[in-house]
Amino acid sequence: MGENMRTYVSPIGYNSTSVVRPVLSRGLDSGDEIRLLRPHEESDGQRATEAIGDVERLLNEIEPDVTLTVEWITYDDYAAAVLECSEIIIGADGDVIVNLGGGARDILVPLTTAALVHSEAIATMVTFSDIDGAVRELESPMITASVPENVVSTLEAVADHVDRVSTPTLTEELDRSKSSITRHVNLLEEEGLVQTEKHGRTKVVELTFAGELYLRIDGNC
Repeated sequence: MGENMRTYVSPIGYNSTSVVRPVLSRGLDSGDEIRLLRPHEESDGQRATEAIGDVERLLNEIEPDVTLTVEWITYDDYAAAVLECSEIIIGADGDVIVNLGGGARDILVPLTTAALVHSEAIATMVTFSDIDGAVRELESPMITASVPENVVSTLEAVADHVDRVSTPTLTEELDRSKSSITRHVNLLEEEGLVQTEKHGRTKVVELTFAGELYLRIDGNC
């Protein structure tokens, strides 16, 4: 497989648009793969089959050399469905793009859970709005992040600032060495809990969405 290939993972119900628009928003090239998730039993299989046919026809008109695969997901056992979606995500090739829009909620909820657990393996998460038809990219929090307690205190100090904070300011406020704060910030950035920028020779640190959630989970919000 080419390094730049994409694998799109998306639930599908009776509306092909919720699959096609997210794909077109990210691009479609030769060798890309589309994996459509359906419940293993459906009340109206004919409509679902027609929707899959529409997806295949529309995408093949744009790029004939794509692979479309239907994955059958357990709909009446949440744990089993999450594990099945997990296997699909970790087994996908190239840049994995997960569409959290459309399809049955019985599949969408387990897929969302699996996507959050495997956020490090996903290049992009998107959703198709039923309200305005827009495709929006979603920020994926690293819910599996884990840092030592002394590093959490540095994360809390970053969170205390409404905007960005410089590493010299953190060093002063926490009364720690520059090297310690640098190590903490580097670890927090690796875990996706903060992001940094260089302003001249000074590094500034900002809390991410994942960092904010981490503090809530940790009980430090």
